[in-house]
Amino acid sequence: MKTRTLFIASITALTVGSSAFAADRTYESKTKVESDSKGNYTEESKTKKTNAAGSTTLKEKVNVEVHRNGDVDNTAQTESISDPKGLMNKRTTTITNTQDVKHDGSSKSTHKKVVDGRTVESVTETSK
Repeated sequence: MKTRTLFIASITALTVGSSAFAADRTYESKTKVESDSKGNYTEESKTKKTNAAGSTTLKEKVNVEVHRNGDVDNTAQTESISDPKGLMNKRTTTITNTQDVKHDGSSKSTHKKVVDGRTVESVTETSK
């Protein structure tokens, strides 16, 4: 009988304990989109997830600009911030991609990746 009571008490503790951990999880997401009649477009989104292990934040921004002469400038930026529990262990990664398309068909594309303030990738391509 004592074994059965101990077993039931253990199961109850595990069930209540896992419910307590579930309460420590949060998820927030926000998105903002703007456009105009000229074709310009901006989208920003931010997502933050938090659990017992820490938090992760993802920020994304897309910007499209259309010029009178037909040129189009596209920029996409993604920033990922990982902050595990503990001190001094936050990591930030930012990726920026741009594409500038001219009305004559030529284009310039760039890609840049920055991790914790240091550029680890940087590429530029031009086509005519």
